[in-house]
Amino acid sequence: MQLAGKKALVTGGRRNIGRGIAQALAEEGCDVGINDVERDGDAEETLRLIRDRGREAEFFRADVAKVDQVDGMMGAFVERFGRIDILVNNAYWTEHHPFLDIPEEAWERTMEVSLKGYFLCAQRAARRMVERGEGGCIVNISSVHAHRVWPADTCYGVAKAGIIRMTQTMAVDLGEHGIRCNAILPGYMDTDHPFGEEPPTWGSMPERLHKFIPSRRYGTPEDIGRATVFLCSEAGGSITGISLPVEGGLLVTGVP
Repeated sequence: MQLAGKKALVTGGRRNIGRGIAQALAEEGCDVGINDVERDGDAEETLRLIRDRGREAEFFRADVAKVDQVDGMMGAFVERFGRIDILVNNAYWTEHHPFLDIPEEAWERTMEVSLKGYFLCAQRAARRMVERGEGGCIVNISSVHAHRVWPADTCYGVAKAGIIRMTQTMAVDLGEHGIRCNAILPGYMDTDHPFGEEPPTWGSMPERLHKFIPSRRYGTPEDIGRATVFLCSEAGGSITGISLPVEGGLLVTGVP
């Protein structure tokens, strides 16, 4: 129970990587709030999984690109849990278009959710942490797309690269308040992987990927959750401003 008693908010937390992060935090003792733009069956399942681990759980509906909704969410979270110790920015939006065909709307919406949304949530959470005076942790979910380029990934790649640069500045500006800020870079992910089961290996991977992933398996939401726990725990107590790849070694090889 490395994070016993901590209060954590995970944006984009109703499924996939967000669910894996929420479960990992709950397993280590956090009460967890999850955010998304809709409360559906996936959200209810994530709330159940958190509660099954003996922790408190709550859903917070908000579009993280809207400042009034972010302010309302942070206020509601602190009212419900008393404080915020951990923020994980995981919400995102993207559309994939060749550079010559990117609609302005696709660019704007991706930047609003996947970069501006991270800024708004981090700033509002950090202000609460500073007011309380006991520090905290912020983890921003970026991507290997911040360092490697795929076709038609301009919007997504730029947003994910911007997250890394923002995380570095956050670490510098918030360090004096005891707030540590780091980023995680997922790679090829099996987002439907059941939490707690053995990760998928070569047999479930397209053959063309085998030589590109030294670990010989896809990543899972559980992998990202465990990395988040590490960065927010005492084990990561002197770590801030880093971008941690959790991608099976993909970045040290080529990218198909």
